[in-house]
Amino acid sequence: MFGYSKIKVAIISAVLVLGLFFALPNFMPKDMYNQIPSSMKSWWKPVTLGLDLQGGSYLVMEVDTSTLVHEKLESLADLTRSALREGKVRFSGLKADNEEMTVKVLNAAQLNDAREIIRKQESVGLDISAEGSTLTVKYTDDALSTLKNQAVQQSLEIVRKRIDELGTKEPLIQQQGDDRIVIQLPGVQDPAEIKALMGKTAKMTFHLVDEETTPQMAQMGKISADSMLITGEETGYIVLKRSVVVGGESLEDSRGTYDENGRPAVSFSFKSAGAKKFGNATRDNVGRRLAIVLDGKVISAPTINSPITGGKGIITGNFTVQSANDLALLLRSGALPAPLLVVEERVVGAGLGEDSIKAGTTACWIGLVLVFAFMVIVYGWFGIMADLVLLANGILLLALLSALGATLTLPGLAGIALTVGMAVDANIIIFERMKEEQMHGVTVPKDVLTRGFEGSFSAILDGQLTTLFAALFLFWLGSGPVRGFGVTLGLGLATTMFAAIFVSKLILMAWMNMKHPKEIKF
Repeated sequence: MFGYSKIKVAIISAVLVLGLFFALPNFMPKDMYNQIPSSMKSWWKPVTLGLDLQGGSYLVMEVDTSTLVHEKLESLADLTRSALREGKVRFSGLKADNEEMTVKVLNAAQLNDAREIIRKQESVGLDISAEGSTLTVKYTDDALSTLKNQAVQQSLEIVRKRIDELGTKEPLIQQQGDDRIVIQLPGVQDPAEIKALMGKTAKMTFHLVDEETTPQMAQMGKISADSMLITGEETGYIVLKRSVVVGGESLEDSRGTYDENGRPAVSFSFKSAGAKKFGNATRDNVGRRLAIVLDGKVISAPTINSPITGGKGIITGNFTVQSANDLALLLRSGALPAPLLVVEERVVGAGLGEDSIKAGTTACWIGLVLVFAFMVIVYGWFGIMADLVLLANGILLLALLSALGATLTLPGLAGIALTVGMAVDANIIIFERMKEEQMHGVTVPKDVLTRGFEGSFSAILDGQLTTLFAALFLFWLGSGPVRGFGVTLGLGLATTMFAAIFVSKLILMAWMNMKHPKEIKF
């Protein structure tokens, strides 16, 4: 059939039909597309427009690694305090300030024992120096680099979870430099809510209240090293035990709900290990108060009336429905390892995006019309067939972008425009090669066509591969819009090869079988 086997014709036709199917949402009116079931919209959808075309918000947030190091040292100090006591090492003045922790060992003979105990409390490298009987503990440079890289990667994942929970469509979230995160939110014109949620660490812990020490005593310095004085959102100052009963990392789920009085609250449930730990703590401390601490503030400190063994609980407080839902979202997505600071913020207006779309679309249409006209003028009927191949190529490219969920940016439109040129170039090479075969004495139309395709294949492949390598390097080394250009160009090269080699030959063979020309004239 047309010089092709039936299987090959069926495969080419199937690819073209699938391409038309996946490209169709881009041409449908919005009202019609909105009537499609949501389950189908999840995989059958138009190309997503980027921030520069659709408008939206652009945020650059920095991971506050200095706070991270201080918190790690505070945690190390708590672990060291307990470990030194278990090891019966006498000490005093244990504290963590800025980027170092200091402790005075009262018995000089125990200095090396204290050093080894401290080193066992941390999995990353510690630099422990001694000046007299005082040990100074710092993280090594390699350890600091490891901690900061881990914090940035963890922050990226948590930011993705939080934004996905909000239902923001097609966000772009990626790392920039060593400690910054870029967030692009197409269609979001007011990023205030996003900034508020991203700026909260959402580190939640449960602590027993120190019933023997009043806040007044703590402010006068009469407080045990095992306790700490912190503020509450409603309770004022309160003294808590430093040891964590259970942490937020043990949470499995949290949801906005209502308490028994119909007021907004947050329900939570623990994973199995956390539920067991929480159940044991509440069983052993009935009658005592258990404080819920969020980002360094007590949000609730209820009395334990009975053991809570089901692994579920509820947080009450001065919540609104929105704040309860926001807190539940934060707890579900996990605590940030360090605060995020907004260092850059831009809002791209939708009007600018529409202008970019109009300009890009106009440029593409002008290019198409000129190319179509050129092909018809120079190659006649063969030019018209080449234009049909070009349309098929455009539909296939649009279908690929839609099916893969790619985001189309202004540089992406430039990639499409360049693809048009590359696609026409392949057809021109084929036609010119056919002319050369005729000049060398080949007169049978079928032979001219076959040799034209065979002889031009290497030149087409060479040109496409050379450009593909450039597209791959743009994707690998570039970022943001540059990567978008590389993706669009790379996909365009793939569709160009398919259209030029298979679709073009299929159309020409079909024409030849219908017309039975005695010779090929350009």
